[in-house]
Amino acid sequence: MKRIAALYARVSTLQQEQEATIDSQVAAIEVYAQANDCCLSKDYYFLDQAVSGAQFDRPALNRLRDLAPEGLFDVVLCLSPDRLARQYAHQWVLLNELQQVGVKVIFINQPPIENNPQGQLLLGIQGLFSEYERAMITERLRRGKLYKVRQGQLINPVAPYGYRYIPVSEPGGGRWEIDPIEAEVVGQIFDWYTGDKHLTIWEIVAKLTDLGQLMPPRGAQWRFSTVESILRRADYTGQAYYNRTQANHDLVGQPRKRGRGKKLFPVRVVRPKDEWIAVSVPAILKTETWQRAQERLKMNQKFASRNNQKHFYLLRSLLVCNVCGRTLVGRTMNGRIFYHCTDNKQDRRLDVARHTCTISGEVIEPLVWQAVIQLIQNPRLIEDAWQSQSETQIMDPDEVERLQVRLKTLERQWQRLLDIYQEEKLDKSELIHRKKHLDQEQKQIEQRLLKLSRLESQVQIKTKMMGDFSTFCRQIDAGLTNPTPELKQEVIRLLIDHIVVGIDEIVIKHIVPTDDDCRLLPGHR
Repeated sequence: MKRIAALYARVSTLQQEQEATIDSQVAAIEVYAQANDCCLSKDYYFLDQAVSGAQFDRPALNRLRDLAPEGLFDVVLCLSPDRLARQYAHQWVLLNELQQVGVKVIFINQPPIENNPQGQLLLGIQGLFSEYERAMITERLRRGKLYKVRQGQLINPVAPYGYRYIPVSEPGGGRWEIDPIEAEVVGQIFDWYTGDKHLTIWEIVAKLTDLGQLMPPRGAQWRFSTVESILRRADYTGQAYYNRTQANHDLVGQPRKRGRGKKLFPVRVVRPKDEWIAVSVPAILKTETWQRAQERLKMNQKFASRNNQKHFYLLRSLLVCNVCGRTLVGRTMNGRIFYHCTDNKQDRRLDVARHTCTISGEVIEPLVWQAVIQLIQNPRLIEDAWQSQSETQIMDPDEVERLQVRLKTLERQWQRLLDIYQEEKLDKSELIHRKKHLDQEQKQIEQRLLKLSRLESQVQIKTKMMGDFSTFCRQIDAGLTNPTPELKQEVIRLLIDHIVVGIDEIVIKHIVPTDDDCRLLPGHR
C-alpha cells in the first residue's frame, strides 16, 4: 500500500537557489518516493528558498507543521537532517512534534534511523556535527573574505549605481570600476540636489523620468527610495567600507511593523565603527559635494512637514523640553499658537517625573527672533564662542608625533616577541598574553589619533568659518528689512540647532560647525 508523502527541501542562499540545488533535492526525493511506494503530490511540496537552516521560523516549514496534525500525509521525505534544521535542538523539536501526530520523517541519504536510544543518539550526533559544520563554514568564509579585503583583493561584488564590478577571475579583478554613463547621472543628481536649483528628491525623480536617463540596476523606473539611497552613499567619495553591517536574526518571526505577516529574513544592522574595513575605490564626487547633500538630508529629516499642512509654526522641531528631552509639538487654539511637551499623562515614560512644559508662541517666537537679529548684527559674539571652544580643545602640537612614534615602537616590540617565540624562548600562552596588552595600547592610541584628527579638522572648519561669517551676517541683515515668516524660519534654522525650554528660562543652542555639519560654510548654505 502506497503511503501519502510530503516533501521538504531547503537552500540557504539566493545563490544556491539560482544554481538549482533545491531542484536537485526535489529530484532525488522524487526518485526515492517512486522506488519506495510513496505517493507525492505537488500540493505537499514544502520548499524554503534562501532561508537559513539556523532559522526555526520558516514559511514552508510552518505550513508543513500546521498541516501535519490534519492527517493529510503519513511521512515527510527530506534529503538529510541538516536540510530540516542545522541545530540539533530544532531537529529534536520538529521530529518529536511530527511523531506525536503520527507523521514519520525519512532522510533519504542515509539508512533508516530506528526509534530507540541508539537511533536517537546517532541522530543527535549527526545534528551536532551539522551545527558544528555550519559554524566552521561561516567562520572560514568570514575570515577569508576579511583577509582578502584587508589585502585589497576583494570588495563587495554588488556594486552601487555608478560603478561596475570587475570579477576576481579577470586581470586586476576584485574591484569596482566607474561606469561613465551611470557616474554622469550620479553627478547630475547631486548637482540638482545641492546646487543653486535645490531640487527636492521628488523633483529629481520626475526630472530623471522625463529625461529618460539610464535606469538604475534592478529597477524598472526611478523612485524616491532609489534617489535617496544614491544621495546617502559615501562610496562615491572614494572610500567604501566592508564588514559594515551584520545580520540580526532576533526579529525573524516577529510581526511586521508595516504590512501584514511576520518578518521572514534577518535585518541588517550596523556594526561598531572600529570593525569597519575601509577600501579605496575610484571617486565620482568631491567630499564637499557629498557632505552638502548629507547636511540637506539631515535638515529635511529634522524639519519634514509630514502631516502638518494647515498651520505655520515658526519654531517647529526646534524647541526641546528640558525635563524629558522631547521635541515640543505646535498646537493652534482659537488662532493662538502654543508649543507643548507630549511626554505627560499616559504617554509619560516611567523614568521621567510628571511635568508640564507649555509655552505660548506669542512669548517665545519674538524672543528667539530678537536673539537671532542681535547675533546677526553682532557676529563677534558667536565668533568668540567658537574661538573659546576651539582653544579649550587644542591639544599639545607634539602629541600626534609622540603617538605615531609609540605606534612604531609597539610594532617593533611585537616583532621582537615573535623572534623570541620562534627561538622557543617564550611559550605560546605568554606570547598571547603580551600580544593582548600590545593590541589594547595600540587600539587606544589609534582612537586618540582619530579624535585628534577630528579636532584638527573642526578647528580648520571654524577658522575658515570665522573668516567669512561677518560678511555673511551683513548680507543677511541687509535682506531682513521686512522678512516673511518663511524667511525668518529659514534664517533661524540656519543659525540655531535647538532651543531648550525650561520652567522660567530658555537656552538657545547655536550651530557649531564640525567636520560632519558645516552648513554655515561658504557653498554649503
